[in-house]
Amino acid sequence: MPSTLGVTDALIRKFKTLGMDSDKELQALALLVKVKGRVRRGDDIVRPSISPGYSTVLLNGFACRYKMTENGRRQIFTFQYPGDFCDFNRYVLPESDEAVAALTDCVLGVIHHADIGRITAHYPNLGLALWRDTIVEASILRERLLNVGHRPALRRIANLICEQMVRLEAIGINGAVIPMTQVDLADAANLSAVHMNRTVQDLRELGILSKNRRGIEVVHREGLVDIAKFDGRYLDIH
Repeated sequence: MPSTLGVTDALIRKFKTLGMDSDKELQALALLVKVKGRVRRGDDIVRPSISPGYSTVLLNGFACRYKMTENGRRQIFTFQYPGDFCDFNRYVLPESDEAVAALTDCVLGVIHHADIGRITAHYPNLGLALWRDTIVEASILRERLLNVGHRPALRRIANLICEQMVRLEAIGINGAVIPMTQVDLADAANLSAVHMNRTVQDLRELGILSKNRRGIEVVHREGLVDIAKFDGRYLDIH
């Protein structure tokens, strides 16, 4: 497999946000990663199936965990960034009906489950960090449920964008530009494309989003946070 030199930087940054500060432990984790290759935008990274015996790590690019509904619509549960495990849940529960898709061209790595077992036995703090990561992901899913079920569209989208800004900045990426399309955000917020477009236009008219960029760029962060009434403690980012 290709060398992992330099490509595990995002994984190391991610685990630092989870409370790990031992260079020895972080390097031991990075050495377990084997670069699997690239996946093109729109392709599935993980498909509903039995685990192949390893967990996939997103090393570069952006992805989403999703499931197709009976009427053919895509429901996005979470967005995934460099350093995130795409399918760590399969280390414990090998079978899953969720999928993960590449929102951009992505570089992937894998860590074999047997190696995860060995390194967490040797470095208990790493096991604690993985547990914390699982809890944070569950918190994001709970917030998504609250968002979709109880907030009006404007606040719903503002919350979703705030969350992405915080998560991107935690791994050293400028959070002002959100690397998703309106369709991606609509599928995460359970809005139609028309309703999503109208909401984005409202945010632009309010001076929250840039009018000069086709994508999603935040130009008034304080205003966005105020609309969202955003409380990011559920992300537990250090």
